[in-house]
Amino acid sequence: MRQADERQRCSYVVVFEGTDGAGTLRDFADSLTSMSAAGCETIVLDCSEGETFEAHRRVLRWVARHVAIRPEHLSPSGSVDPIRAAALVSCCEKVIVAGADVRYTDESIARVCELLDRHEVVEPQDYLDPLPWWSGIEAGRILVNRALDPQPDHGTTFGFRRSVVNGLPSLGAGDVTGDQIRRLESAGVEVYAPAQVFVKREPSTLADWVAERPAQAGHDFALPVRSAFFFSLLPLLAALAFFGGFQLAGGFALAIALGSVAFAIRGRFEASRYFPLRATLFAPLWVFERSVSVWWALSLRLRGAGAGEPGEATAAAEHRGRGVAKRSGEAG
Repeated sequence: MRQADERQRCSYVVVFEGTDGAGTLRDFADSLTSMSAAGCETIVLDCSEGETFEAHRRVLRWVARHVAIRPEHLSPSGSVDPIRAAALVSCCEKVIVAGADVRYTDESIARVCELLDRHEVVEPQDYLDPLPWWSGIEAGRILVNRALDPQPDHGTTFGFRRSVVNGLPSLGAGDVTGDQIRRLESAGVEVYAPAQVFVKREPSTLADWVAERPAQAGHDFALPVRSAFFFSLLPLLAALAFFGGFQLAGGFALAIALGSVAFAIRGRFEASRYFPLRATLFAPLWVFERSVSVWWALSLRLRGAGAGEPGEATAAAEHRGRGVAKRSGEAG
């Protein structure tokens, strides 16, 4: 087992699903260079296989420890378990898990590491830059959630102490593909979300953003009150239009829109440095998007159950599990 370098602040681990185009891969590699310069042990857990994996290795091996997914990194269902995998490959006690689109600075790394001296898990708030219209909708979501709950809305990065995770044998049970912070909280881990620690996240492509809508809405099924609100919006709007006319329905829609903007403005307090004022105007679009996406997510779940076939995520996990098992057998 590798020994931790005392000069390193933490282990910085990315579960890498791949990027679109060599240019994007090189941008990702450049961001990892800054993590090494910040004093991090930098690790990429690569989910790809075959020639794609080797192409990634040729670029990433110069800036990080490039690691293939192994059977011990997987859950019983075959999905990559990001928390367990990060704890297994890291050498440092402090571990930061991030998506490939997250961009820490030296200052934010230092702040998270400092907070991990006092807390078991630290979750900073992420923000998007630049801000195309679909990322504006995401920014509206973040601002509304900041107004309703001072905690972050469970973004794409968090830090934890490795000794805490290694002491949680029950963490491997259940779904590992959803919200990792809620998963840690359900295991009894203390989570601290500093209100003033922000980490930049680069926007996804429009195609990727659209593809993620049902999955993001599906994560909220764990919050029945929130899901019920979004499930009710479109039927209620249709009922008001049918029984009360378009004027009544329009008044209801306007009230929802103004209310969401008001919440977004409130959520922007103490975060104006990271969210331009125009981001608040995207809040009504997020409410509309989520009220559509929850039905999309529900239809995908019901279709999978009704057909007796696994969903796309399950099928991909099973394929990954078979591929990892095959690679391990060949290596053995």
